[in-house]
This record gives sequence, C-alpha cells and structure tokens, in this order.
Amino acid sequence: MKHIAVGLGLYAVWLTVTGVPDAFTVVLGALLSVAGVVLFRGLVHGESWIGTPDQIRAQPEPVSLRTRLRQLGFLILFIPVFAWKVFTSAVNLAVLSFKPSLDFWPGIVKVKGGLRTITATTIFANLITLTPGTLTMDYDPEEDDLYVHWIDVTDYGDVTFDDRVTGGLRYWVKRILE
Repeated sequence: MKHIAVGLGLYAVWLTVTGVPDAFTVVLGALLSVAGVVLFRGLVHGESWIGTPDQIRAQPEPVSLRTRLRQLGFLILFIPVFAWKVFTSAVNLAVLSFKPSLDFWPGIVKVKGGLRTITATTIFANLITLTPGTLTMDYDPEEDDLYVHWIDVTDYGDVTFDDRVTGGLRYWVKRILE
C-alpha cells in the first residue's frame, strides 16, 4: 500500500510540474513513477544505502512519541531562530560588500561536525551553507571535520571560528535530530 501511495505522489508531482500534459507526458510520468518506486523500494521502507551491509539491514530503534514531540517543539522554535541568523548574516554580508575598502579576508575554516549521524551532519552542513557568507565545501568522515568557505576569517577575539561560522546551529540540529 505504501508503494502505491508513493507512486501516486510521484505521479501527482510529475503532472503538476509538467503543466498541461499531453498523452506522451502522461504515459512517461506513469512509467517514471513506477520505475522510481521499483528502483527505490528499499527507501520507501526506511532502509539506508549508507554503511556496511549489516548496518544497512539493521532496523532503527523505535522512537517514543514523547521524543518526537520534543523534536517537533525544537523544530518549531528553531525556524524563527534560523530566519534571524540568515537575516543578520545577510545584513553583515551587505555591509561588507558596500564598504569601499576590503577590510575582511575570505578563507576556508575547519569546524567539527560533532553529531552522531551522517544525516544530522548533512543537515548541519546544509544549514551552514544556507547562511549568507558561508559555503560548506567538504566533509572528512574520519576526523568529523567540515570545511567551510567563510567570507570573513579575521580575528574575533575570544570567539572561536567554529562558534562564529556555525552560529550555534549544531545545538539545534542535536536537539531536533538526535
């Protein structure tokens, strides 16, 4: 039943994106939806493709309703916090771009991932990238380091580059996903 629902969802998205469909588009969308469900049927059941075969086959531990509600609460609180971080970063970037002299120094900063799962680390890296003036470029899984291009690596006194670049996002990702 889940496969049929996913297939119909994919087909609905296809029809929405393609606009006014003709016969070829309708048939092609149906074929691609069926192919997508068949090829990625393991993902529909929540299986992962990352890790060793034993890790892939391992069932995730069930999460309690209380934990899910707590995570949802943190997510709801995080949205305005992240919007504010994006806004302030955009204002800072605009101020830097309108200065007549270049008194900032762009560079690459190494920051710790510090999260337990690759999913949380990926979301953390993407949140950093969504913040204006930063771009997550690479991840070293052995050292758990992210390499972030940052617009201004000048000295900030007691504040570490990690705190300055990530802006406290790690805290929120931990609360929402772990």
